[in-house]
Amino acid sequence: METRLQQVFQILRWCGAAMIMAAAGTFLVQSWDQVGDVNRYLALLATTLLLPALAYVCGIRWREGRSARVLMMTLLALVPIHAGVLGGFVLSQFGEVTSAIAPVAQWVAPSRTVAVLLVAGAGVALVPLIWASFRVLARPHARLLTAASASSHALLLVPDRSPLAATLTVVPIVGAAAWIALRMKPRTLEAKLAVCSIAAPAAVIAARQLLFYEVSNLFWGAIFAVSALALFVLGKQHEDVAAERIATIPALVALALLLEPVGKWAGFDLSSYWLTYGLASAVPLLAFAWQSARSRVFFVRVAVVLNATTAMLTLLVDPRPWAALQAIAVGLGMLSYGWISGRKGSLYSGIGLAAFGFVLEVVHAIDVFEPSGWLALAASGFGLVALTAWAEHRSRAAKLSHPATEGLPQ
Repeated sequence: METRLQQVFQILRWCGAAMIMAAAGTFLVQSWDQVGDVNRYLALLATTLLLPALAYVCGIRWREGRSARVLMMTLLALVPIHAGVLGGFVLSQFGEVTSAIAPVAQWVAPSRTVAVLLVAGAGVALVPLIWASFRVLARPHARLLTAASASSHALLLVPDRSPLAATLTVVPIVGAAAWIALRMKPRTLEAKLAVCSIAAPAAVIAARQLLFYEVSNLFWGAIFAVSALALFVLGKQHEDVAAERIATIPALVALALLLEPVGKWAGFDLSSYWLTYGLASAVPLLAFAWQSARSRVFFVRVAVVLNATTAMLTLLVDPRPWAALQAIAVGLGMLSYGWISGRKGSLYSGIGLAAFGFVLEVVHAIDVFEPSGWLALAASGFGLVALTAWAEHRSRAAKLSHPATEGLPQ
């Protein structure tokens, strides 16, 4: 166990790192009109280059590895600030600058040549330091982490501040960080922070978009979807059932937000949107169920209840063939499950839901002489019979390939 003195040293190390981060953060919003934006950034770059030098003294000369690791983690935390500032320089020459941004948050390069030289010079200086930091924090994966970090921070340079561009940059960054986390399976604090540094540019892009630029439902949907995936992955890794199941909430919110532009494009009314949402919700829920044995029943149950609810509400408010067929399908599924498992609640609920949808479908086919009613009902009947025959054939083939072993000596 650490002694009290060692704990004090650790606190002091982290306080020093926080002070360095706060000092670097002031470069993003402090107005130094008499100095100029380029000189301000060069001062930030020079300050950052002092960190590995001090880490070398602490780790090599004084044999104090903990302080060296804290300094290298601080360096990684400063890289998104550099990328954000450089992104401002690139935007000032290659993009469209909006007057809504306060002058203290704007970084303007004198010319396109200067903007390109700043990006190139910073890359030459920082990329080797990023690699050195990962060598200290997660040595076996230093090359992979360096490539991922350079790529994710490069997306901060995109001179487009539209919601679509923000979405298309946040999603791959978080996806890369999640993939690396699954591949590395970091155990130590240093390794975990190294992986988190890959996702840091996504946080900068999201904050920048929320504070200064336009956001859309697509952007919010991507944020909620990423949050749901992160919750589920973390819950699965740490065997936390609660975290896995809580991921259902942001997943369903993300789906609602992502379907909104689709509904507008397709001209959906409220009932069609509600039914589409019910069907689409089964995709992430069943995907979660497929990946989690501990919460499989929970996710399947939520998908069934949500689809049954959307179909029933639509049938009560605005009866239509689609809703009736959805109610029949969900009801038959519940009926089959209840019959096989012996659960009377599922059995009777399935019978009631399927019967209700069937009656309304027949009534619609009688009242409205259009293919939408009777043709859909007939096609569903053919499909159900064919599906049953296929399932029975598969079941018989499985029994033949795995003959019963009853009565054989043990």
